[in-house]
Amino acid sequence: MTDLIVVSNRGPVSYARERGARVERGGGGGLVTALRGLLSRHRVTWIASALGEEDRAVAEENGGEAFDDVSRDGAPYRLRLVAHDPAAFELFYHVVANPLLWFIHHYLWDLGSQPDVDVRAWHEGYERVNRGFADAVLAELERSPGAGVFFHDYHLYLAPAFVRAERAQAPLAHFVHVPWPQSDYW
Repeated sequence: MTDLIVVSNRGPVSYARERGARVERGGGGGLVTALRGLLSRHRVTWIASALGEEDRAVAEENGGEAFDDVSRDGAPYRLRLVAHDPAAFELFYHVVANPLLWFIHHYLWDLGSQPDVDVRAWHEGYERVNRGFADAVLAELERSPGAGVFFHDYHLYLAPAFVRAERAQAPLAHFVHVPWPQSDYW
């Protein structure tokens, strides 16, 4: 088995409160479903955003470090939830990633309705959250220097370059799970 660091905005699980008790739910979305099989074939540390209040509580309880978990099919893995600054995450997700990048990938802008690019949201949101992901990856590479790092989707376009600047030899891959637009559309 090889060491693998999987990095995505959504993680394989999320946490919530039901009747005062913490419950763990399977992560949503096609990306998580597609990648779950990696857990039984590699020693995986999965880095994801702490998306809800209970995710943030779990991240805080673990000091922002990775912790051991077990998937629904019994495969062990480590999970590291990154509790981004809420204002930065709002800009990252709700101003840049989804209403801008997702629309570009799906050819939903045309000459009559070009996107309004918010440079502040890019720097204070998208770039800042990507830096947070990169810092988490770099910390995990300290623990497991030979691990491969597998970044996912348009949420994380900047994080690999931040990691590469610090770890030139780290094996990095980035997979985008949406259509790739032709160059003139960008």
